[in-house]
Amino acid sequence: MARTRSAALLPAKTTAAIVLGTGARARVNTTEKVKKVVKKQRKAAVADTEPTSEGTPALEAGPQDAFTAVPSASARKTKPHIESFFAHIATPPDLRLPTEFLEFHTPEFIRGVEHVLSVDASLYPAVVHDNFRSFERVADAPRDGASLINHYWFSLITSVLSQQISGHAAKAIRTRFELLFADIPTPEATLKLLSETLKAVGLSTMKLKYVLHISETFARGDSALSQPEFYQNASTQELIKELTQLKGVGEWSARMFCLFTLKNMDVFAHDDLGVARGIARYFEVRPEILAETKQGVHVDEQRKAGLRKKTKFAVTGSKRDWTPLHDEYVKFLAQKLLPYRLVFMLVMWRLSATNTEVLQK
Repeated sequence: MARTRSAALLPAKTTAAIVLGTGARARVNTTEKVKKVVKKQRKAAVADTEPTSEGTPALEAGPQDAFTAVPSASARKTKPHIESFFAHIATPPDLRLPTEFLEFHTPEFIRGVEHVLSVDASLYPAVVHDNFRSFERVADAPRDGASLINHYWFSLITSVLSQQISGHAAKAIRTRFELLFADIPTPEATLKLLSETLKAVGLSTMKLKYVLHISETFARGDSALSQPEFYQNASTQELIKELTQLKGVGEWSARMFCLFTLKNMDVFAHDDLGVARGIARYFEVRPEILAETKQGVHVDEQRKAGLRKKTKFAVTGSKRDWTPLHDEYVKFLAQKLLPYRLVFMLVMWRLSATNTEVLQK
């Protein structure tokens, strides 16, 4: 069969040599015979790839991988929902979390998980499927004072270094940056380095400006960002407002800083692509919650007015396998998870996963 398919795709002259040979007898009426053979072979090749009633190609018997088994349109529509990969996990009546899960995570994160499950117990399998490594219970020595502020500064610097480049490239630049210092990097030591030295580690002109501005801000004693008390007492919105005054730090970067560095349990980025995709999949199998959410938005005049704005991820003619919901619905749903919206966001990121092979491990 493999030879037949290959021949059907060859030029007529080459096919003639394969089918009829090169002798004198083969040259008699070669053109007509070749046309008949090629036509027959093409018809056979088409028949071989027509989908069967089950929606899979009628290829020869044998192992089929992702490169040979091309699903039909109907097969693509019945793609398993992401949560089906967690279906083997039973939800206990009391929602008790597995011992290993409890021991792995910080107490505050566990409280957040318990709160989210009290609002929607159906998320239990997705939650306990795997650990959330950013909230591992570790025995690091607590930081305070200048050490804590320096940690915050370096977290923001590495965030800027990582912008718009691959993870591998970002890691290389960070390593070279750290090697510039005899001890640990600090804002003050960074400001003493020549611009050419900083550029040599891989910083663009724009990123150099960002690094210097962030360092100057943290080196100033009168800056709110250089005061440990500010991080303890400020609300999430106050933190984001102050952080976005830094060059190179937008609202999304500020939220990620609050999430991964400050471990703020009420961070929620409604305008994040992963969150949007995860919530779309969440609503897909919970139509009753979607109906409640829509009703809640429509009875609130301010939220209802917000529906007139175009949602961030609405794209005409998109080939996505999910449908984005309006931002107002996303924000309304998240309000139910206060003050632990961060945990809900992490679960939505898990539901947004595109590599389902990882989920099956």
